[in-house]
Amino acid sequence: MSDSDVEKGHKASISSDTDKGPNGFDLDELVKHVIAFYAPDVSSIGEQICDDIVRAWWSRQDRFRRAELATFLGFAFDAECDDPKPGAEPDDVDVLADLLESVALQDLLVQRRISETEARIKREAEARVQAEKKRIYGHVRKQLSAAPGRAAGRKTSAGQSTAPQRYLLDKSAIDRLPENGRYVRKSPDLMAACTQKLGLAECTDRSTFARVRETLACKFPHAIAVIDGLLRPLERGFMTGRAELKLRPTILVGGPGSGKTALLRDFAAALELPVTRISVAGSSDANVFGVSAGWATSLPSIMTSAVASSRLLNPAIVLDELDKAYTSRNGSVQESLLPLLEPTEAVHYHERFLASAVNASYINWLFTANSLDRITAPLLSRCDVYEMPTPSREHVRPIVRAIIAEYARDLGLHTGFVRLSTEDVEFLEDSYDRHRSVRVLAELVRQLLDAQEQDLPRA
Repeated sequence: MSDSDVEKGHKASISSDTDKGPNGFDLDELVKHVIAFYAPDVSSIGEQICDDIVRAWWSRQDRFRRAELATFLGFAFDAECDDPKPGAEPDDVDVLADLLESVALQDLLVQRRISETEARIKREAEARVQAEKKRIYGHVRKQLSAAPGRAAGRKTSAGQSTAPQRYLLDKSAIDRLPENGRYVRKSPDLMAACTQKLGLAECTDRSTFARVRETLACKFPHAIAVIDGLLRPLERGFMTGRAELKLRPTILVGGPGSGKTALLRDFAAALELPVTRISVAGSSDANVFGVSAGWATSLPSIMTSAVASSRLLNPAIVLDELDKAYTSRNGSVQESLLPLLEPTEAVHYHERFLASAVNASYINWLFTANSLDRITAPLLSRCDVYEMPTPSREHVRPIVRAIIAEYARDLGLHTGFVRLSTEDVEFLEDSYDRHRSVRVLAELVRQLLDAQEQDLPRA
């Protein structure tokens, strides 16, 4: 304890007439100082428990133990003038410290559970509100679709979208596949996607865009302009009456480790949009757009797999390192993408695995690349292109905070249990100029946190 704290304690010892002891000693002030020293961050309820513990400990001590604690905290205390209860069984001050620290830890765990409960209740309440909104929108949509002059199932006002529709346009196409479509029928998700009408991931609350922007800006403070660009077509669509989440095909170009893939992944997650991600570096189109059923190597296209796993027509598909895809006798990834990025062609896209037309026009295509030099002009003309900036030193601290929060969630811990020292953060800032990579920064943070993991308290 510093000299200023000792002086403060001495002044406090003569500032009150409550519960005075020897030489004007003030027990109330002593109790406050003990709690502030051993359990500084407890809640009001925890503070009351600590108050009872300190007073109970004090009542059991002889004058010498009392003097030891009081003088340690800078209080004037005359042991000779003290008159403890007869038969007192003194304890060490360490016993009191252990009790208070135990209360502080338990109090922190209780506060964590309370916070988690409050967050869960909030999520459940929001879910109920969204469910009620969907019910109301569905009722209004049904009324409007039946009104004269309205095409059934089409959008009629802001916030409404097209009715569920088919992905595989000809359901009987499965019967014409080899072995009566055995490859399709053995997968429940794939069979459902090919035979049932599917809906669309939607946004029915305009405040969602502000929430997504705020969430991503905390983790990617260097890419706010990119975040705004990604959100712009969604906001524009919402204002013109479309609730479905439909993005413009987008290429995010930037240096290795700048956070391109993480941003696209977190962007989709923040919108609660199902996302499928693969790297196409070194791939030909056969690895991405499927192989016809009947071949030993048959497999559905990435579009069909994404639609089947999400049971939605508009999942997000992220193709990493588009500039590193190569052309072979099996074709070209970039050339194969062209009809999928043209809405009028994607509505009747021929899916090799299903040997029939599918409606792939709602799929959200997102790409990353280190350079635009090897991306063809026809593909570039069909996409929005954003440059992913490399974070500067001033962005290191907010990025580190976001990485720590994600690390804590992975471990199921409250963020209060996962911290880096000031020296660790300064090391991360000083070393950043040598690598300038978010990927490397994240790895360094996780190595520092892993070194502490064995000492982390657990609920």
